[in-house]
Amino acid sequence: QHGMKPRNSTNDVKLQEPIAKHRNSTSGIKLQEEKHRNSTTNIELQEPNVKDRNSTNKPKLQEEKHRNSTNNAKLQELITTSKNATTEDTTTSTSAIQLQPIGIVRSIYRLCVGTPRQGLLAPNARGCIQLHKLGDSSVAAAVSGLEGFAYIWILFVFHLNTQSTNQQRRFKAKISPPALGGKKVGIFATRSPHRWNPIGITLCKLDRIQVHNPHEVTLHVSGLDLVDGTPVLDIKPYVPVYDSVSINEEQAAHVSLPTPRVPEWVEGGLKTSRNVVITEDAQSKLKQILEANPNALEFYGPPHNKHADTYPTVLDCIRQILAMDVRSSFQTQKTRNGRFQAERAERIQSSFGVEFAMGSATDGKRNDGSTDDDTKDSEGVPYCTQQLDNLMIYYRVEKAQELKRGPSENSGAEDFIVVEHIRLLPMSGSRGASKNKN
Repeated sequence: QHGMKPRNSTNDVKLQEPIAKHRNSTSGIKLQEEKHRNSTTNIELQEPNVKDRNSTNKPKLQEEKHRNSTNNAKLQELITTSKNATTEDTTTSTSAIQLQPIGIVRSIYRLCVGTPRQGLLAPNARGCIQLHKLGDSSVAAAVSGLEGFAYIWILFVFHLNTQSTNQQRRFKAKISPPALGGKKVGIFATRSPHRWNPIGITLCKLDRIQVHNPHEVTLHVSGLDLVDGTPVLDIKPYVPVYDSVSINEEQAAHVSLPTPRVPEWVEGGLKTSRNVVITEDAQSKLKQILEANPNALEFYGPPHNKHADTYPTVLDCIRQILAMDVRSSFQTQKTRNGRFQAERAERIQSSFGVEFAMGSATDGKRNDGSTDDDTKDSEGVPYCTQQLDNLMIYYRVEKAQELKRGPSENSGAEDFIVVEHIRLLPMSGSRGASKNKN
């Protein structure tokens, strides 16, 4: 028995294997058939839905393709613009940055020569800023709140700069400021108007804001050193804490700044000024002009100030401007020799209808009311002239005998000025017809 059991058990296993395999194979075939049936059924069930979805998605896909192509076109345009801008930046093209003036200056100065070094050095010098319409925005809204500030910064363009014929080198890297007496410093160490980018900045007092309508606003200012017609790029309020490094005791607890320094030639130059004397004849003539017509001047008299204040204000303005009129060595020699006449300038002639005919008037009288006796001294040397508002100032220059600073020899910063006559200019120019329009 023991010998048969292994054999029988082995045979049983062998007999069961084919049966199991057959049973499994049969079941596998049935399972595969079931799967095939199920998959076929699923395909049949899904096919209508897939077709429906595909037909629905086709317009969406086309729309998406159109949107993508449109976006690609816009993107390509932006890339092209960016590349062009980059190219312009690297080649320092003048079209890389475009600025549009927001307004224009109207002032007592028609000429660059004769304006003070800085506006606040002549606090009675007046003018205004006529703001332009800014697109669809309201100019009146743009100046809302500005009345709360006493002073404003003006960013402007030096529009009357003379240009060199050499386009490759318009301006020099080093120049000779009048206060240095011939020595040179870098252009960025000066306030010279002759710069690579003719942009300037000046600080002036904001007197009042006049709103004519939503798109027409006038800012009346004083302590101004800008020539009439100067384009204005921007206006910013002056905030002492931000814009000054002179710290008071209250600020010192929160801010620690080093003491500001300036070169000696700047500090020394600010301590010097020309001595100005206005003769009784000139003062009397100014009084006659203002009494005959209180509105004779564009920026003085009603409505700018009381009539009683006009005369002393204008007199002080003349003193302040002539005292701070520091010029180049070439211009200084011209004034000392009586060879600077404002009426020679085309801007004066066109603005006021003045004809320059020094020494050539057939009847001895010019259309500005002056005569040969008014325009020359006792030795026949012509007086220098300077236009301020609607006035022509006649003066002579005497070289100072004793100087506090050596550079004043060439800059005329310590010269002696005598105002001999004051005349009212004729008002045949376009500005004259519209003066005092408020």
